[in-house]
Formats: sequence, C-alpha cells, structure tokens
Amino acid sequence: MANSGNGSVQVAGRCIAYVRPATRIPSTLLHLVPMPAWEQRKLIMVAPLQRGFDLPAEKIIPGVYPVMMSNGIGAYHNEYKVKGPGVVTGRSGTIGNLQYVESAFWPHNTTLWVTKFYGNHPKFIYYLYEKIDLKRYKAGSGVPTLNRNDVHDTMVFFPASRKEQELISAVLTYLDDLITLHQRKRLWFAK
Repeated sequence: MANSGNGSVQVAGRCIAYVRPATRIPSTLLHLVPMPAWEQRKLIMVAPLQRGFDLPAEKIIPGVYPVMMSNGIGAYHNEYKVKGPGVVTGRSGTIGNLQYVESAFWPHNTTLWVTKFYGNHPKFIYYLYEKIDLKRYKAGSGVPTLNRNDVHDTMVFFPASRKEQELISAVLTYLDDLITLHQRKRLWFAK
C-alpha cells in the first residue's frame, strides 16, 4: 500500500478483505484520496430492510418492470413499487441471494429490500450486505426465513465518505466483471 506521506493511502487498501492476493487491479481504479473517518453503526441506521409486496401470479400483467423474488427476477410486471437503484435479498426460501437492481422494480413478498440509503452509495450498500453473509441469520427448518430485525442489530464499519464508497464500489464491480468474464471464457473453452 502506498502512502503519500500526507495521510493519503490507496482506496484499494480498504477493499483488501474482498480481494484475493493474486488479483491485479488496474491503476486507473487506484486513486489517492484523503482517508476520512469510517463509522460504526447498526445496520438499521445505514440501510434498513423491509418486506416486499404481495403480488399473486394471476395478478401479474406483463410489462417492463422486474418482479424481484428471493432467487432473482421471477417475472416482469406493468407496475413498480420501488424506484431504482435498489438492493434486494431473499427473505423466504433462498436466503442471502443478493441482487442489485438499476431500474425501477417490484420487490416480491419473498424478499427484503433496502428502503433508504441515508446518502450512502447504493452499489456500496450491495457489497456491504454481501460481506455480512445474511445466510447466518436464517431461521426455520422447513422453509428458511430471514428476519430483518435480527439483521438490523448488526454493527457495521463503513466509510462515511460517499466518494470513498463509490471508489470501493468501482473496484469491486470491476473485479466482479473480470471474474464473470473469466468464468465465461472457461465455459467456452470447456466445450
């Protein structure tokens, strides 16, 4: 990690827990920024969750808005309940399957969705929730469920600076895209 001597360090240093040591990060993503304070708060004060909305299958009218279910997009509807971007996770059935949604969407009642970002960068909140590992909060033996109240009490450590959140998100998104590209190449060559 480079230190310019004036209290600045590379933002990528804050991401080190997410990055495998052998991963190369392009220099264009390694910006030097002043290191503002990080804060520790309960998750409910950073990005609270709410149960999705009922939408029986027979009430779905084909449209352009994704209906986000616990395991991904289940349908497209002609109405939305939430303006994007958004972060959604499974509440019932598939627990901890996080999804980042750019557009307006309908969070189904099998999901929990972030209701307020409190000025935080939405994509950073997606990665924050990914790091929390929501699967550890599941309850029930038949159909696992996730109680948002259990998650809300979790203490998280995060950068107060939205700029730093954006930079961290950019690095992690780049790495996700790179991993996806290599997985596709591997599948293509395996044919």
